Amino acid sequence: MSTNTTRPAHIPAIRRYAIGDRLPVQAQRIWLILTGYVCGRPAPIRASDRTITYGELAERMGHGDRRAGHMLGRQLGIVGHYCLMNGLPALNAIVVNQDTREPGGDVVLTPKRDFRGEVKAIYQTDWYTVGVPSAGTLRKVWEAS
Repeated sequence: MSTNTTRPAHIPAIRRYAIGDRLPVQAQRIWLILTGYVCGRPAPIRASDRTITYGELAERMGHGDRRAGHMLGRQLGIVGHYCLMNGLPALNAIVVNQDTREPGGDVVLTPKRDFRGEVKAIYQTDWYTVGVPSAGTLRKVWEAS
């Protein structure tokens, strides 16, 4: 492989995420953040370390204010529905309120599974074997839900 730093015209430039991206693109970014969060945890994982707050997620997405986390519900729902449509635990369930340490009332969960069971199933899944959904696929999930 050449160490040439010039990108040929037929090779697309790297796409960078930004504040203001469309909802499906934000959902894709959330997927990457959450799978990285889950897979990057050293074992054994204390129960208190298995979740991420809405504010922490907002910060990782580049929002300057943690309160922006309350605006991520639709994007998290897209991720959760995509997971369920593909036989996976609802990855969105690890995002919780800072005070209650539980997800919001609109959280997507696997039917007949409570929040704690969903989190356990999330950590039993090898997310490195699951491909990243395209923004186009997540747009279709959003339109279907």
